[in-house]
Amino acid sequence: MSGAKSWIIAVLLLWVGGAFQLAVASQISVAGVGPDFPLIVIVSVGLFANRRAGAVIGFLGGAIHGAIAGGHMAAYTVSRTMVGFLVGWLNGMEFEGTVVVAFVVTAAASIGTQMTFFLMSPHGSILASVLATIGSAMYNGVLAIPLYALLKKVLDSPRR
Repeated sequence: MSGAKSWIIAVLLLWVGGAFQLAVASQISVAGVGPDFPLIVIVSVGLFANRRAGAVIGFLGGAIHGAIAGGHMAAYTVSRTMVGFLVGWLNGMEFEGTVVVAFVVTAAASIGTQMTFFLMSPHGSILASVLATIGSAMYNGVLAIPLYALLKKVLDSPRR
């Protein structure tokens, strides 16, 4: 991810993801499990970034989500920054990104983020949190597929 175009797209997507989290996430939740739109954007954009850019995107996404949630700002920013860094690190391994990779990485990042968030800010039953985390991970993975496919068309450099 390089250039002003990529950063403008990333920041706009983070704001749209934050708006969707605020306005839409509770409306489309299934059995109490809703998507995490800022995290979906962090992972999808992070698959095109290096470690530093991934960490910055994760930090911005965590700050936006923390502001929307109205609390636990540190837990959101730290967990999302770590995910952005790790996804950017994964991109440094020079693999061929596909929608399957986007699904798996988003699901794994969702589980890792929620477990980190639970450790930093425990709440409720552990079993209920684990079940909600697994459901949210699958939901986020499915929603990451079309976003990643769109970003691959827009951000990926053409191969010669």
